[in-house]
Amino acid sequence: VMAAFAVNCASGSITEFDLPRIKVASGTALWLIPGLEGDTTAGAVEGVVVSARDTRVYYASKDAGNVPPDCSSMDSKIGVGKPGGECGGCPLAQWESALDGGAGQACKQVKQLFMLRGTSMLPEVVSLPPTSLKAIRQFFLKLATQGIQYYQCILRIELEKAQSAAGKPYGKAVLKYVRKLSPDEIARAEEVRSFVDSFSTRVTPTASE
Repeated sequence: VMAAFAVNCASGSITEFDLPRIKVASGTALWLIPGLEGDTTAGAVEGVVVSARDTRVYYASKDAGNVPPDCSSMDSKIGVGKPGGECGGCPLAQWESALDGGAGQACKQVKQLFMLRGTSMLPEVVSLPPTSLKAIRQFFLKLATQGIQYYQCILRIELEKAQSAAGKPYGKAVLKYVRKLSPDEIARAEEVRSFVDSFSTRVTPTASE
């Protein structure tokens, strides 16, 4: 993967919008998965999460598209852009600040999971929306009680149908433990984890996540 990365990417660097992104298809309980032959949908994704982080993203316009956000945070603590600053006290991070007038936040919380799936040698970014943050937090805590770090196992993320208070349908993540990796698999996951950490600080959420 390192050789292919060096040849195909030429400069050896990845910009923030280059990695394939798997996200919940709007208004459904299906994952939208990009591929060489176009996008496909699936009710679940399965693989090894080699890295994970909490992020925030704010767009001043509801129809911003796939462009850099007005403000974003790579650690969900300090925002960079406009308005920038500490996320905790920002009015855009408060509930009921959503641009559509709903109960959500104008500055969304997004959990980014860098997942190795199947035969892929480079992780894909699986983006979990605010409605699924509690599920991933509880799942990671359960792993911790068993002494398992999240990159040491294969997990499956299914989507179940749910409905917001406003009656809008969406997909809510349900995480399931598949199995623990072998020592050789863990060693490889650690190598990929180090590789991901070398560029993941440049992978920001997008408007559609």
